Amino acid sequence: MGLAALFVSYRPAQLLGDPDTYLHIAAGRWMIAHLALPTPDPFSFTMPGAPWVAHEWLAELVMAGIQGSLGWAGLALVTALLFALSILLLTQALRRRFEPLTGLVLVLGSILLLGPHLFARAHVIAMPLMVVWCVELFAARDDGRAPSRWLLPVMVLWANIHGSYMFGLALTGFLAAEAVIFPGQEVSRRLEARRWGAFLGLAIASACVNANGVDGVLEPFRISAMPTLHKTFAEWRSPDFQTAAPLELWLLGMIFVGFATGAKLRLTRLLLLLGLIHVTLQHQRHSDLLAVAAPLAIAASLAPQLNRLTRSDANSWIARMFALPPTRASMQAMALSLGVAILFGGIALLHPVERQDSDITPGGALSAARAAGVSGPVLNNELFGGYLILSGEKVFIDGRMEMYGDDFLKRYMKLVGGDEAALMGALDAYGVTWTMLAPDDRALLIIDRLPGWRRIYADKYAVVNARSEPRPSTDVK
Repeated sequence: MGLAALFVSYRPAQLLGDPDTYLHIAAGRWMIAHLALPTPDPFSFTMPGAPWVAHEWLAELVMAGIQGSLGWAGLALVTALLFALSILLLTQALRRRFEPLTGLVLVLGSILLLGPHLFARAHVIAMPLMVVWCVELFAARDDGRAPSRWLLPVMVLWANIHGSYMFGLALTGFLAAEAVIFPGQEVSRRLEARRWGAFLGLAIASACVNANGVDGVLEPFRISAMPTLHKTFAEWRSPDFQTAAPLELWLLGMIFVGFATGAKLRLTRLLLLLGLIHVTLQHQRHSDLLAVAAPLAIAASLAPQLNRLTRSDANSWIARMFALPPTRASMQAMALSLGVAILFGGIALLHPVERQDSDITPGGALSAARAAGVSGPVLNNELFGGYLILSGEKVFIDGRMEMYGDDFLKRYMKLVGGDEAALMGALDAYGVTWTMLAPDDRALLIIDRLPGWRRIYADKYAVVNARSEPRPSTDVK
């Protein structure tokens, strides 16, 4: 936790480098102002009256409250501390199974996988809940007992913060099946089926306790059924191993352990590990699941085998640290972390984050557009959507693809990619009066030569064009 505070005091703006951060805060502010969920959609002009299921509403309220009271530095600090808390919880779970060096390597592997996704977004708000859920579920299964009922409130919170709760339910179902197939000693399959089945039913019921009702449960399935989204958005695409070095190192490490040590996993855990790798190779956003669940899934089977092979030096400082009694170690670690977090967190809050132009916050372009007096519907690049919404503009598109739908996204990708028919159709159908696009959007090649349009601003982040003549009337008399 202390190291997280140190990081954010040094480079806090990195945690704010995602367009959905600004959308989350805008949605949270809207909910605070109206004391209601933002449905129908209040932020776009292209989807008038469209129902928007704000399934991350609780995270958005939290983020808006933090940013409103502590500023951008405070939001970055809390994000880093939640990430650090997640790592602390995972470390505490792994140290119960693995010898010091192996446990440390696994934790570092998880940090490498999680690090690229460290942004002020709902999934980080939910990350400690995901870790708690996975730790307790695997501990219950590996210890031959039923999961504790105190986990159910965790599911209620998780389901109202981020759609990753569906993984929690799927993992529960998987471990329930494993418990029936491989019951513990002196435990019948019937008993395992009864107690794990009861917990699974209660977990599903807990997930249904959300502000959006059935729509909140169905929303993750709608997102998963959008092929255009999966082809075009980076986090939904397969990893690019030219840049995905942490994932490559993690996979190579697993292969090395398997072949070099001869360590074996129970068949069900091997299938689970392969399943986690599969979904990560399909969609790189799922590397978070791999980072948290994989070390816990292999711990019970692999730890005794690796511990015998490594025979680490009991006098090393790592061994001494991990060998401390849990209560004493926890209190010392928490006291030290709290002290460092207070020190460097205070430094972070005393130095507000300077808002700079970027490829998701084109402040110079927006200021130039307003100075030029442009108004009305804007055709914007999707990456600018969250920032424009937070700045008070109604947008053509933003990151809420589940609301816009796959067909709309497909048309947007065509027009921004330079399809003239799609672009002209959108300009006319929505009465667009100005555009804010990225410099590499091929639609600019068409807009720059359209009669009645002029370029009013350009920098390395955004280009603004506006109509120089009134839009011809299309009203039918």
